[in-house]
Amino acid sequence: MPSIKLNGIVTRYADYKENDRILTLFTREQGLVSCASRGCRRAKSPLIGASELFVCGEFVLFKAGDKHTLDSAEISERFYPLREDIAKFAAASYMLSLINAGAEETANIKLYSLLRYSLAYTAYSQVDAADMAICFALRCLNALGYRPSVTECAICGMDIRSRKSAFFSADHGGALCPGCARAVGAKEISALSLEAIRRMLLLKDEDISRVALPKSVQAELKEAVNGFAEYSLERKFKAMECL
Repeated sequence: MPSIKLNGIVTRYADYKENDRILTLFTREQGLVSCASRGCRRAKSPLIGASELFVCGEFVLFKAGDKHTLDSAEISERFYPLREDIAKFAAASYMLSLINAGAEETANIKLYSLLRYSLAYTAYSQVDAADMAICFALRCLNALGYRPSVTECAICGMDIRSRKSAFFSADHGGALCPGCARAVGAKEISALSLEAIRRMLLLKDEDISRVALPKSVQAELKEAVNGFAEYSLERKFKAMECL
């Protein structure tokens, strides 16, 4: 059987049979990859450390047909602090849920880089976990091709950057002017929240730890951004409720 080496992060697992697990890896080279980690739940298995959520490293897989089996792994990062704080864990779990829902079985190096930076900053920096989850969600959706309109009305195209407030509708593509918002029943959102979205989308991955949202903005964006994610990816994401 041919073997392949993939740099990846464990984004999901499911216990299988008595001692096995089925892992989902988000890899730099091939996007989402599923593999069996056989015997990993035995006490002395060399694979148990590589078969946990958030683990990042180089995974060696055997391929037989369209199925993969984990042979070995060289772990580069475990992100332990994510398991020791409920807010950090919820934020990181939310990130993985978005990856599992939106990524495909093809390379997306931009998204892989974003996930690594986001997990690292959530685990080891002093950035607010909810801020990091919101920032990741926006940038993840953008990398997947779902970018909300934040400078002009998503329906009529009116420039809304000079307005003191606007509206936001997940199922109409983002920010709306007052006229279009009344027609579709969109919820009001502050100009400060829209500006925060614009700035987060423009940051480099290595600079996302600079995000520090006022609590009022954070509250607005938790609802708006998560709603946009759920509409775009057609999936409910419960982890945001824990933040």
